[in-house]
Amino acid sequence: MPIIFKIFILFHVALYGIGSQFLILPFSSKELSIGSHPTLFEHDPVNPSLYHAVEDRPSISFNQGTWFGDVGLTQAGCNFEKNNVITHFGFKYSGITDLEFRNDSPSDSPLSYFSSFGLSFDAGKAFIRGNQRYGISISYVHFGIFTYESRGLGLNFGYSRDFLNKTKIGIVVQNIGKMSELQTDDILLPQRILLGCSKEFNFNQIKNSVYTSIEKNSLISSAKIHVGNHFNWTRFNLYSGFSSSTSVMESSIGVGLLLSRFEVVYGLRFGSQNIGIPQIISIRFLMS
Repeated sequence: MPIIFKIFILFHVALYGIGSQFLILPFSSKELSIGSHPTLFEHDPVNPSLYHAVEDRPSISFNQGTWFGDVGLTQAGCNFEKNNVITHFGFKYSGITDLEFRNDSPSDSPLSYFSSFGLSFDAGKAFIRGNQRYGISISYVHFGIFTYESRGLGLNFGYSRDFLNKTKIGIVVQNIGKMSELQTDDILLPQRILLGCSKEFNFNQIKNSVYTSIEKNSLISSAKIHVGNHFNWTRFNLYSGFSSSTSVMESSIGVGLLLSRFEVVYGLRFGSQNIGIPQIISIRFLMS
């Protein structure tokens, strides 16, 4: 592989999260706003034990947005529940198309343009056993840059438990698997472990949930701390979050509205890197 691509991959994976790092990007506005918490109920959650659905009523979600560096994000999924088992199918896409190819000679125009993308197809199940939930999912991962491609499989495992005082704990192990070589370079899946807890407080018609978690990622040397909050009043939702690692701090906010069978959420994130403002809009539809 030419040295320009080796340098680009190292830079791009660290900064934008295209490589295999796209697997740990937030693809929903709730996760973008609150943070990556193993106790957060979602349509396509970090924790596969917390897939959300209504008995015998399938639901569909669609998420569209951008990450740092104007990387495009798209996710769609379908969940359904039967006999205390929730089944999930979905896909995720992350990509950028206007990357410039240049050589060592200065020039006003690039030699050409090329793209980089990450794509995964996911299937999983969550099992409810009293106040405990267990989850597992498998992902087919396809990553490409210029004319080089890599493929592989990843497994994700999750567990969560509810307590009587509306406290929840959860743990997740993600991306246990292997990718094929990209030309001659090894591509590693971003294996990570998340451990966290949440607490819900009720005040008449108001519900407020506080989330805290810690994340360890195999491709990042330092641990990352996530703190989030979800404020709910009837059909209105307000989300906020903060995350911090050794060199990066991020804050986020989001708003959501539940309308009959539709839920619409919009989220923003602000980072200390000054390379853009990630934003995602999410729509969830409960089928009759």
